[in-house]
Amino acid sequence: MAATFGATLTVLPMRFFSWRFPALSLAAGAALLLHGPAAGAQDRPQVGAPVHILFVGNSFTHGAHLPVQQYNAAAVTDENYGQPKGTPRQGNPPELGPWGGIPGIFKKLADEAGLNYDVHSETLSGQTLKFHYDNALSVINQPRWQAVVLQEYSTGPLPARRSGKRAEFYDYGTRLEQAVHQANPAARVYLYETWARADLTYPPDKPYSGQPVDSMTADLHAGYYGLAAANGHFAGVAPAGDTWLRAIQTGVAMPNPYAPAAGQLDLWTNDHYHPSPQGAYLNACVLLATIAGYDPRALGPQEQAAADLNIAPPDAVALQRLAYEQVRAAPPAEAIPSHGKLRSKHKRAKAVLAH
Repeated sequence: MAATFGATLTVLPMRFFSWRFPALSLAAGAALLLHGPAAGAQDRPQVGAPVHILFVGNSFTHGAHLPVQQYNAAAVTDENYGQPKGTPRQGNPPELGPWGGIPGIFKKLADEAGLNYDVHSETLSGQTLKFHYDNALSVINQPRWQAVVLQEYSTGPLPARRSGKRAEFYDYGTRLEQAVHQANPAARVYLYETWARADLTYPPDKPYSGQPVDSMTADLHAGYYGLAAANGHFAGVAPAGDTWLRAIQTGVAMPNPYAPAAGQLDLWTNDHYHPSPQGAYLNACVLLATIAGYDPRALGPQEQAAADLNIAPPDAVALQRLAYEQVRAAPPAEAIPSHGKLRSKHKRAKAVLAH
């Protein structure tokens, strides 16, 4: 059972917070537990020294489309912005940037919660963790990062029979985790679980054609949580994809954007692939709850990022609640082994890769 302080904020169980406060003192953590409602949150002083966090991924992190892509970009350091012409991290075609995206929403939410995060991103459209390892390792393996969030290409964690490259995901997810921890053994490394793609589910001749959206979600869950369980050195998984499914199953979001349902949110943008403002906001709430241990319901109906993204207050509250519920229901850190790393041939993960 969660403990309630007053009548305004239900706080997550203590085990939820115990492993999700990178570089925060116990006193600071206690202060977070006692936060009141979102009213006046923007006026709170930030707690302690900044936590330096790096987001690594692709357009599922930087957002791909306006208004998400450039949201709060001035408050996020885009590590790929201004790269020399022709270099891999400039993109092909070149990406102009700088991007805010979901890290930008995360930063806004954290600021409103009184949390001091110095947010950086190393993202490039269409790229895999292998690309980041091969081309941006000098950015990722820096000792200053206290938290690093890794997001794989949208189909990478899927089994091969569904067009995935799960073995490659396990390999480079582990290589990056090891590189981060070699630079800073105390860093928290998180996996950012992505969501089912409607464009791979509802049109014909796609990997999940004829199946419910649950199917791709289940395979993504198996991939991300399988890596966390087999590796044992990740701080946790941010279950964004599972939260999208919860939103669909509870009737908050539509299951099929090709057949829109009145009164339900579309978490996909018009390409039925990337996140809409509502989907991106939900992801940022999941990341805030997973990484900072902060109950997103405390942000409330007047939260500023939701207003900026034209998300109606009742919808913002529903998305905050869904993020809280899914992160609270996610496997606790203690369920993940505390020792052992994947070997190069992934012997410990063989059973997972077979599915």
